[in-house]
Amino acid sequence: MKVEQDSELQAPALKTDNIYLRVAKLSDFPAIKSYRQNVENCRYIRPAENDKKTMEIVENLTKPWKFEQGMWNGLVICLTGEDTVIGEIVFNIENCEDQRAEIGCRISETVAGRGVCTQAAKLLIDYLFTEIGLYKLVAKCDPRKTASYRVMEKLGFKREAFFKGHYLMGDEWTDQYDYGLLASQW
Repeated sequence: MKVEQDSELQAPALKTDNIYLRVAKLSDFPAIKSYRQNVENCRYIRPAENDKKTMEIVENLTKPWKFEQGMWNGLVICLTGEDTVIGEIVFNIENCEDQRAEIGCRISETVAGRGVCTQAAKLLIDYLFTEIGLYKLVAKCDPRKTASYRVMEKLGFKREAFFKGHYLMGDEWTDQYDYGLLASQW
């Protein structure tokens, strides 16, 4: 990796013609709350958070990235020409020594199906492979969330595992697909 373990880095601003990724601001709380606390939007990710937990997530997204195992870092997603947050794209260093991170995306249901998550993921993946020097990215999802695994497959991720009854979501045991993408395949 080009970044040392436990170091910090100012998060970049990244963009395409349609979207841009930026560091969150505390004033983004209402927009982030709208999709993070939407029960249907959260159905296959994790239970909707309360205001306190959502604010902790917003605060974390305002800070420099920390390259330590288990730390979620990320950027918020906005449409070009607008400054309203419509989602977030994040990564978590799973293992510094093995140069591997997990990525994830969450978007507002108002823009679902418009390619926003795919575009945001392309930007972050490219940055993590070329600028940070990660060797592998992984992504995980509930198999019932077809939009999630379709995005992964469009981006070149390969399904590496299918776990039955792998995690507890509220009071329901759910399955999980694990996907992987090597930098050499990007």
